[in-house]
Amino acid sequence: MGSTPTRPATPQKISNTMIKLLGRLRAFWNETLNEVFVKATWPSLKELVDSTFVVIVAVALLGAVVFLCDFSLSNFVQFATKLVR
Repeated sequence: MGSTPTRPATPQKISNTMIKLLGRLRAFWNETLNEVFVKATWPSLKELVDSTFVVIVAVALLGAVVFLCDFSLSNFVQFATKLVR
């Protein structure tokens, strides 16, 4: 009728689990370092500067378009509300 109590994990099982976890963590770390420093290709300084320039120009153009749309719509709404009054 009663339930059987669960047994706590033995120190040997905990130790094996920790060793497996640390082994997997070490493998992940080694693969990450290999991916970043061996397999990945990094841009040269010229490519980096050119890409940065393109991004800055694109953001400036998009900002100008948003500013012009906002400015024109704001003026249109003010004009329309003056006509209604």
